[in-house]
Amino acid sequence: MPRVAAFAAGLLAGGVAAALAIGHEAERIRRASVIKDAETERSHRREEELLARLRALDAAKTDFMATVSHELRTPLTSISGYVELLRDAEPGGLTDAQERMLEVIARNVRRLRELIEDILTLSRIESGGFRSEPGEVDLAQVIDRALTEIGPAAAKASVGLHAEVRGPLPLRGDGVQLDRVLANLLGNAVKFTPAAGTVTVHARQDPGETVLIVADTGMGIPAEEQQALFVRFFRATNAIRQAVPGTGLGLAICRKIVDNHGGTIDVDSTENVGTTVTVRLPAF
Repeated sequence: MPRVAAFAAGLLAGGVAAALAIGHEAERIRRASVIKDAETERSHRREEELLARLRALDAAKTDFMATVSHELRTPLTSISGYVELLRDAEPGGLTDAQERMLEVIARNVRRLRELIEDILTLSRIESGGFRSEPGEVDLAQVIDRALTEIGPAAAKASVGLHAEVRGPLPLRGDGVQLDRVLANLLGNAVKFTPAAGTVTVHARQDPGETVLIVADTGMGIPAEEQQALFVRFFRATNAIRQAVPGTGLGLAICRKIVDNHGGTIDVDSTENVGTTVTVRLPAF
């Protein structure tokens, strides 16, 4: 009997010890869980604060870009006006050197205006203020207008323009925005194509979509830089080396507009061979 009692007492003591150990472990787990929950909550609050700051910075950036761009328009308009007055002077009133200087001023005013318009457009797109006004659009007519607009620049650069368009190409979209896409794509193609090169526009209707292709025989884009093509203000190193002017906003704007239309835009480029841009837009 004493042995049985001792055995029972041992079991009881062991059970109590085990219960205490389990209780301690449960308490440790509970405390760890409380600490983890508190850390998660603090991390969540920090994340929300960071996101709020980023949204505020983005809004401030958008406001700044819009304000500065707007304020720059006034002096540029004044400069442009006085340049035109000087260029319209009586024959012989300006020397050849002065004519060349005025041409340089006028060219740089145009470049600044293009930059301002690109910045404002991108700012409106990102802020949600660039609204689409969808309607029935014939892409063939949009292409024809764009080719007419770019024609003089292409002729001056000795770049051939070719169109392979199977019209009409009806789709639902914003004609003004699509004009901007064609102007940017054709402008880039002509600008980055050397003399005696060619720019070709293809367009066709496929089942469920309208396909636009702008191909050039220009300088192309280095393979290692192509992932940044749609990043704002991106300019390829070969374009910078050759001092080809540009804002680096054209493709970013094109992508935003194509996205607004529910389409896709892709670029296939080989350095020193050429670039092909393919836009796919939903048909009716």
